[in-house]
Amino acid sequence: MSSWAIVGATRGIGFEFVKQLSSDSKNTVIALIRSQATAGQLNELAATRKNIHIIETDISSLSRLEETANSISKVTNGSLDVLIYNAYSAGTDEAKLLPPSAFRGKEDAFKREIDESLSVNLFQAVYTINALLPLVEKSQQKKIVYISSGIGDIPTTRATEMPNLLGYSVSKAAGNIIMAKYAVELKAKGIRTLAMSPGWVETDAARDISNSPEAFQWMLSSFQKMDPRVKGMISTEQSVKAQLSVIGSLDEKLSGAFVSHNGNDKDWF
Repeated sequence: MSSWAIVGATRGIGFEFVKQLSSDSKNTVIALIRSQATAGQLNELAATRKNIHIIETDISSLSRLEETANSISKVTNGSLDVLIYNAYSAGTDEAKLLPPSAFRGKEDAFKREIDESLSVNLFQAVYTINALLPLVEKSQQKKIVYISSGIGDIPTTRATEMPNLLGYSVSKAAGNIIMAKYAVELKAKGIRTLAMSPGWVETDAARDISNSPEAFQWMLSSFQKMDPRVKGMISTEQSVKAQLSVIGSLDEKLSGAFVSHNGNDKDWF
């Protein structure tokens, strides 16, 4: 029996994690969500699977996170095998498609772009991990996984020649190094961490960025510069299945790394 907590579980990749994990009745799955207002499909699934436990929280609030840790503890008898941080910010609508030089004279917009992404993709990730760390430490598996993006990888940026999505890229790169820092800090306690890109996945967020045939073709062409085999987005089902395989193989040697859903630093898409 394993216990899992998924942060950001109402839709897309997070929901698919809940769906696949809860299909095994031996798993206890904690779905951490921001609001019940968007949890329709999650509630429907939970109504048919008693091993899903939905907890509404606010990962920007330290006091709410402490309450959340206590709520999880009551469900899992004081431990948590795997924490998956899937919450994210893609940046601001006004500026996420601008390259660095376009912010000359728009410094306030640049700060908003970076700050908004860092808030969710770095600061709140650390707040959440620290609040739930005592539960992870008491578990058998002791794993913490941060869902990142290949766009936050320097060699990938150079290969795809994508100059924009600054807030998202910078904040995900920051999240990657934080996970490496956690890995070296917590190694002696047997806790293993991982930053992992889910691939180019067909989610609402991905569709928002490539919301026209022209935008989709631009994204596709950019990714094909690195990997000519890329034909388009993969399904959430395919992505999560691959990610769970990587999480299952997470050991001390891999701990702290940043990898793709294929478990390497090459096949990002």
